[in-house]
Amino acid sequence: MPAEYHTGLSLWDYLVVAAYGLGVIAVGALYSRRQTNLSEYFLGGRKLNPIVVGISTMATLVSTISYLTTPGEIIKNGFGVLWAMVSIVPAYFVVGYIIIPRIMQHRVVSGYQLLEARFGLGIRQAAACLFVLIRIAWVGLVVYTCSVALSAMTGWPLEYLLVGVGLVTTLYTVLGGIRAVVITDVVQAVILFLGAVAVVAFAAWKAHSLWDWLPDLHNPHVKSGLNWPTVPWVSFSMAVRISVFGMILHQFMWWILTASSDQLAIQRYLSTNDAAAARKSFLVNGIANAVVSLFLVLTGIALLGFFLHPARPAPPVADLLSSRAAVALTDFRAGTGGISELQWKARVLAEGGDKVFPWFIAHVLPAGLSGLLLAALFSAAMSSVSSGINSITTVIMVDFHNAFSMFSHDSAKVRAARWLGVVVGLVTTGVSFLLQYIKGNFMDVAQKINLFFVAPLGALFFMAFFVKRANRYGGWAAVLTGFLVGLGMAYYGELYNWFTGMEIRATFTYTLAASFGASMAAGYLISLLFSRPCLSTKR
Repeated sequence: MPAEYHTGLSLWDYLVVAAYGLGVIAVGALYSRRQTNLSEYFLGGRKLNPIVVGISTMATLVSTISYLTTPGEIIKNGFGVLWAMVSIVPAYFVVGYIIIPRIMQHRVVSGYQLLEARFGLGIRQAAACLFVLIRIAWVGLVVYTCSVALSAMTGWPLEYLLVGVGLVTTLYTVLGGIRAVVITDVVQAVILFLGAVAVVAFAAWKAHSLWDWLPDLHNPHVKSGLNWPTVPWVSFSMAVRISVFGMILHQFMWWILTASSDQLAIQRYLSTNDAAAARKSFLVNGIANAVVSLFLVLTGIALLGFFLHPARPAPPVADLLSSRAAVALTDFRAGTGGISELQWKARVLAEGGDKVFPWFIAHVLPAGLSGLLLAALFSAAMSSVSSGINSITTVIMVDFHNAFSMFSHDSAKVRAARWLGVVVGLVTTGVSFLLQYIKGNFMDVAQKINLFFVAPLGALFFMAFFVKRANRYGGWAAVLTGFLVGLGMAYYGELYNWFTGMEIRATFTYTLAASFGASMAAGYLISLLFSRPCLSTKR
């Protein structure tokens, strides 16, 4: 370990994290007394403040995945992901004035109740199952990424951390319902924002300047070491990972599909009073998301500037890379006949991008400040996990209500919801153990695990809202077609390697658009072919 860095976290850091963990559990216990019926438990009586709801949604969507992948993505691949921020402007008008009013017309608890009138009970429950699969995979990934970072910082076994993160979050979620989730989300949003600000402020303080903390990205040694890929304006090649158009399209599709079909988002709208309040919550979510994302980008830049300073060594290669990758990189350096120290540091940082931020927290930040960042990682994870558990529980109890018909009293239903939440928490924690076997950096893995579910689910809602001739036959065709197209797009790199034997880092930016387009086309055509009206007229 270089002399200017310390070996790990201090007692003060652990005390900060322990205080945070006890605090969120206390919030869950406080609100547990108010949970007298399922409307209160799942929707907060439909009276939650839209600003609080918007911040809560942002905290949920800016998970540990975003908190770690954004700085890591900047270090490894450059600024191409920044173009995603442009999408919030058109997305606000589509979601706020077209989608949200359609949803808020109905006094439902689960968004998938809206599908039954057009497609029948089978499609409604199939959509609910898709959502459950999406969120279980997502929550599992959140637990996994948080635990990987914590394991790197503390040296604790990954398996213990997977269990710990999952169980603590499950505890306060099942106690306090949606109110506990929303309130803790707001606190967690503040903590994760302060964490990103603290990194930038610390880098500026160490540089003794408001500007000298910025890396010199024009230095030829830095440029060749980082070797960032070129980001074209437009490219439809699957081998070009990010283009400007592709990134904007991907994020725009993600916004509108999530807003229209994800129970996690729909439940937030339904917990407000009306469409205007729900639209305001979405706007707050978008603005808060952009602000936090910008500071996470600055965090990545600050980490580059800090470690590329001539007086500071890079983190040890063995701490950032697997043993095999570390040996390969060291052999590369030897095989080139020697490269400059600056070029070598840039190469090490780029190759180990995802682990630079956790290493910085554990070995560079002073005691107490490391604890704040550790709490920020917990916050980013817990906000996503708690919302995921609550929304999954909602969907299972509402869309498969016959399975819970034996619970006749409100108090019994709330108890059943809590025990179901415990089961969901255990399942998602179990899924987190499996995700270490998917290849790619955190951002690539995040795109691979659920994009092929999101688009067909969104297509069902668009067909229900806007396609008058849509029926259950078209609904089934949309789900199946979109799933297969999305799956093929998400794992194009693996399929390409299987058929050709060559490696390719395939783009993820067109997966949602291609899957959604295929779903809508198949759903519309099959609806025309089987144009008999659906039997169900329930709402």
